[in-house]
Amino acid sequence: MWLFTLAALLFPLCLYGCASKPSPTRAGPDAGRILASLRQCKDHLESFRGVGRFKAFRNTGAKSFRIAWIGSQPQSLRVETLGPWGQPVATFIINGSSLFLHSRQDNRYFKGDATVRNLSRFVSMPVRAEDLFGLLSGQPPVIAFHHAKIRASRGEGGGWLLSLYKKWGRLIEKIWLADDTKTVERVEVFDDRGNLRYTIQFSDFHQMESSCLPHRIAISDLDGPLWSLTVEKFRTNVSIPDGAYTLEVPGAKVIDLDS
Repeated sequence: MWLFTLAALLFPLCLYGCASKPSPTRAGPDAGRILASLRQCKDHLESFRGVGRFKAFRNTGAKSFRIAWIGSQPQSLRVETLGPWGQPVATFIINGSSLFLHSRQDNRYFKGDATVRNLSRFVSMPVRAEDLFGLLSGQPPVIAFHHAKIRASRGEGGGWLLSLYKKWGRLIEKIWLADDTKTVERVEVFDDRGNLRYTIQFSDFHQMESSCLPHRIAISDLDGPLWSLTVEKFRTNVSIPDGAYTLEVPGAKVIDLDS
């Protein structure tokens, strides 16, 4: 009988001892070093050229079409929407702080400042010009922040979660990285109230010179998919022709986006 009494006394102590053992954790990498590496990758990509398939999911339903684009520092971008025979149907240009779009079907020419408000009219998401430039070069956006924290990701694939905060601890962005701390697999961007603005998924990575760049980018928000881009061809450090970021549209109906 005394054996059962002793076991009853010792068993809770055993449970307490097992539960109190600290779980092993791995030391986290330096957040500042990761952010510096992301900025360095973006800065070193002086120019690029790509061709791929763009799919939009909102407004009139899912639509898919081919696009071609070029870009160069600082923040210059030209995107051509292509028709069935490869002819340009629409041209979208960011040249510094200015935005231009020409629709050949109805010969309308839009112009204005490259603000988040104006860009959202055409890309269906509240994105900055520098972030759109980065996305088309395979780079994740990094929103201005006050401090950063990193911890091991709780997802099935492991890796790391880098969180960026404004002042007063307001979360502005989450960046999921692979174990190598170099490959960005997912990004979530939040507004000043902590509400999710959009999510970016990066996949199908290809080694390009010294960088591993995604060849599939999918954007979504709380209402579901917004658009996706599947890269078919991509080259870096290419020559950009003169006048690539200007448009001549004689006779077009001009629409001022800022009026």
